[in-house]
Amino acid sequence: MKSLLTLVLVLLISFGVKSQEKNGAVYIKHPAIDNTKKFLAAFEKGDKEALGAFLADSMVAIYNGSGEPQNREFYLKTLDWWSTEFENLKVVDDAPAFPDAIEYSKGGVWVQDWLLITGTHKKSGINLKLHMHDLYQLNKAGKIASLHFYFSNEQFDAIKSSGMTQENGMIYINHPLITTVRKLVNAYCSMNIASTSEFFTEDARFSNSMMKSGESIDLAARSKIWEGDFAKCDNINLKQSGYPDCMYFSKEDEYVVNSWWVYSAKSKLTGKKLEFPLMMSHTFNKEGKIVREDAYFSNNHLE
Repeated sequence: MKSLLTLVLVLLISFGVKSQEKNGAVYIKHPAIDNTKKFLAAFEKGDKEALGAFLADSMVAIYNGSGEPQNREFYLKTLDWWSTEFENLKVVDDAPAFPDAIEYSKGGVWVQDWLLITGTHKKSGINLKLHMHDLYQLNKAGKIASLHFYFSNEQFDAIKSSGMTQENGMIYINHPLITTVRKLVNAYCSMNIASTSEFFTEDARFSNSMMKSGESIDLAARSKIWEGDFAKCDNINLKQSGYPDCMYFSKEDEYVVNSWWVYSAKSKLTGKKLEFPLMMSHTFNKEGKIVREDAYFSNNHLE
C-alpha cells in the first residue's frame, strides 16, 4: 500500500511539472513601461501631437470590454474633451500598484498598469477620482496597437447628469415615519431605555458631530450613553423646532427623517439647566425600523 501511494504521488508531481509551460517573462523595468509613462504624461498635458506619436496608425481603443472599439482618430479626439472639460488633471500610479511589462513568447509585448486619475470638472465642480486599469498591446515597432481601459462609469454618469434638473424622490411634511420619530423622542424623554431601543434594528449604527468622520457605535454602546444621560439629568425634554421632513430618496430607495429640537435638562449634580439646539437624522428600513441615527449639536453646551 505504501509503495502504491508513493507511486501515485510521484505521478501527480510529474504531471504537475509537465503541465507547466513558460510563455514569456514579466518585467518591473522595461522600455515599454517608459513609453507608456511618456504617453500618460502627454495625456495629462493635453498634448495631442505627443500622444499620437506613441500610437500605431491602426490602433484601437476598447473600453470595459466593449465590442465597439474606437479608431486612432476618434481616440485622439477624446483628448480634446479631457482638456476642455477638466482642470488640474493628474495621472499617477494607483499605489501600491505599479506597472508591469510582459514579453510573451507567443503574443508580443504588453504593459499593464493601475492608475488614479484626478482633476476637477469645470462645469459641474465635481472632483474626479478615477481608478483605472489599462492594458497596452505594443507592435514590433514599439507603437501602441491596442488600448484596453477598465473603470467604473459612475463618476462620468454624475458629470453627465450634473447639468440636468433631476428629481430624486419626494419630501413629506406629514408621514408615518415622522410620527415614529416623535414617539422615539417621547420614549427618550420618559427616560425608558427599553422603549427607546425598540425603535431601532439590532444592528443600527449611531454617530454624532463629536465623532470622527466615518466613526459610529452600535445599539449597546448607545444604550450606555442613554443610561448615563438618565443618571445625570432630570426633566429631560426635547421641544420641536420648526417641523420635521420625511424624505424618500429614489436612488437609494430609502426614507430619512430630519428633525430639529431644543434639548433641555436639569443636572442632578448642580441643579443647573442644560439647553442646546439639536438636529437629528434617522434612516429607516422597509419595515419602519431605524437603521441609522446621526445627531448634530455643538459640544460647547456640554462643557
